[in-house]
Order: sequence, then C-alpha cells, then structure tokens
Amino acid sequence: MNRTQLEQNAALSAQDGNSVAVGIADIKLGRSPQVIKTTLGSCVAVCLYNSKQRCGGMLHFMMAVPLPGDMMRENMRKAKYAQTGIPELLRQLKAAFGLSPEQFQAKFFGGANLLSSVSRNIGKINEEAVRAILREHGVKISASLTGGNKGYKIDMDMATGRVRCQIFGEEAREF
Repeated sequence: MNRTQLEQNAALSAQDGNSVAVGIADIKLGRSPQVIKTTLGSCVAVCLYNSKQRCGGMLHFMMAVPLPGDMMRENMRKAKYAQTGIPELLRQLKAAFGLSPEQFQAKFFGGANLLSSVSRNIGKINEEAVRAILREHGVKISASLTGGNKGYKIDMDMATGRVRCQIFGEEAREF
C-alpha cells in the first residue's frame, strides 16, 4: 500500500461523527466517545490513554530521528519523527488535559517491513526508538504489535482505551 492509498483510507475513516483520522506525520487528541484511527505501513502509531479522564492521543510518525538538516528547518513537522513527535504528543496532552506523561499508558503498532529492497529495517528502528523515548518520559507500555510485511489499521476507542488492530488480510485483535 503506497502513501496515497494510506491517506485515502485515513480520510475515509474520518467520515463518521465520532471518528478522528490521524494522517501521516500527524497528531490527534480525543476523549470519550471518540475513536482515533489511522492506517500504517512502516510508520508507527503511538497511542497514549488516560483511563480516569478517558482521553488520549495518537501520533503517526514515519522515522525514528530527523534526517541531517531537518532539525535546522523552522517548519519541520515534529510528528514526522519519534524523537520529536512523542514529546510533542505529550506536550499537547498536557496542554489539553493537564496530565503528565506518567499518567498515560502507551500502546504502539505498525513498523511493517514493506519494502524488501530497503536493507535497513525501518520498522524495527522505529520500534526501538519508541521504547526508548517512552521510557525516558516515564510512560508505561501496556501493549504493542509491530513488524511483519503487511500494513495495519488502528482504531483507538477513547471510552475504553482499547485499540483494535488489524493487520491487512488477518483478523482484527484488541489490545
């Protein structure tokens, strides 16, 4: 599935009133009864949830760290990278809901190795970055599913904190 198809799927998911679609290199926040959704390939979705306030957010990032020179750009999209996107998601959650990082549970998904011609396993690098950055911020990880060679469809229910994860061509699972 290419980038255009992923964006189209995300746009279609946003059509019902309580759905919030997260695009590529994007962050969205929500609270019950909303459902935050995205579609992934080698990208990773980081889902943060607070059960007391039934709120949270999702980051859909592409790469673990910015490319050389990107940090110098004034208009760099923080959500494009785990290194800048996770702290930005935490900052937005603090501003919107007054909650600190340790008040959230994390689940993350994606990181498929879709391009067999690429020698680096971008998905694995992304997974390792997420684990390190969340640990650094004191966020506990309660679930994850990463890797493989197929895309993912993710739905995060703000009422329950459950994440429905479907790897393309397989049955959906709840985390």
